[in-house]
Amino acid sequence: MVNISIDNLCKVIDDNEVIRSAEAHISGGEICAFIGPNGVGKTTLLKCLLGLLSPDQGSIKVDNEVLSKSNRSEILKEFGSVMRLPPGTFDMTVYELFVEHYNYMDIKEPIPYTEMLELVELQVPLTKKIGQLSLGMKQRLQLAIALSHRPKIIILDEPFNGLDFDGINLMKGILSDLKGKGVCIIMTSHSLSELESFVTSVIFMFNGKTHKKREVKDIVKDYSGGLKECYYFLKGEGVNN
Repeated sequence: MVNISIDNLCKVIDDNEVIRSAEAHISGGEICAFIGPNGVGKTTLLKCLLGLLSPDQGSIKVDNEVLSKSNRSEILKEFGSVMRLPPGTFDMTVYELFVEHYNYMDIKEPIPYTEMLELVELQVPLTKKIGQLSLGMKQRLQLAIALSHRPKIIILDEPFNGLDFDGINLMKGILSDLKGKGVCIIMTSHSLSELESFVTSVIFMFNGKTHKKREVKDIVKDYSGGLKECYYFLKGEGVNN
């Protein structure tokens, strides 16, 4: 199964050291969530994983191969992502967004888009403009597109935003099924109660630094208040935990 390693990663944006030191080792068959306050670098870290930003220090390895400008386009074909859609996509149709993804990823035999829309239970015309979709519908659509080329790694930034109860349960079910098939799933979310019910591990981030990875089953055993209690305990204790 696929493995991802993040080693001593640092990222500076506009003279601001957004990520001071990030370490993580995540494998296929795992759902790992990065948890932390706003502004600690979670989304920036995901963008580095997706090749949208380059680290200023440290490395990202996929199956022991360092992600670089020379191999990035090939390695990232194994990735699917659910990130915030840029406003430039809002005038595109659902069909056009699928096609753009297929072309960008150089996908020769994608899963049919109709099948993917059924998977995420999204009933919209292919001619519908992205800007006319609700946030929850955009999240479902992005998940459908992200999975259309059968990725080994899925990156999701706040995927529950805009989803109702049924939508959250649907997404959790899809991600859990993929975990069972050996897919590596990395995500962020502020919904600690939702995470506790289905992720396998978490990595807390404070002040631009990561804590060591913790198994959710161990957190639930050690903290009666679960992820929430652990989060506030570590936030007060600093990063050396």
